[in-house]
Amino acid sequence: MKDLQSLGAICIKELEDVGLKPGKIKAWHINDRARTRWGQCRKNPDGTFEIEIAKQLLVDDRISEKACKETILHELLHTCPGCMKHTGMWKTYARYINSLYGYKIKRVTLGKEKGVENYEAKQQPVKYVYICEVCGAVVKRKRESKFTRNYKQYRCGRCGGRFRKG
Repeated sequence: MKDLQSLGAICIKELEDVGLKPGKIKAWHINDRARTRWGQCRKNPDGTFEIEIAKQLLVDDRISEKACKETILHELLHTCPGCMKHTGMWKTYARYINSLYGYKIKRVTLGKEKGVENYEAKQQPVKYVYICEVCGAVVKRKRESKFTRNYKQYRCGRCGGRFRKG
């Protein structure tokens, strides 16, 4: 298993060596429930950041250390000022780091790009289906939400009709 803390420290040093200053990382987490993403960066109210990395990246021997570092760097770039979205400075910094170190940091990376040819994200099944009684628009949800609990209080965005369970 790859060590998230040491890889994170290496990635921070690589950014600092080229003049980029990542934000203060309050915590690193290994997410063993992630099914559709490799990592996530969250900004806390105090201005610090928490970074989650999918367990799959760290435990799967088919995924190289370089591929793992690309995800960590992707999330670290979000901690730089003005970089929470995948636009503007984030894109500029990603291109810069890619050109200097030979990485392939980008917005979305498929399993085969990480070296896992047969990896497919496990999709959650659709558990909730609602149909507009007027226009027939179908709304699908994988998880329980305010909408699934209170669907009678919502109206269709297309026609204003009411929903019924499908």
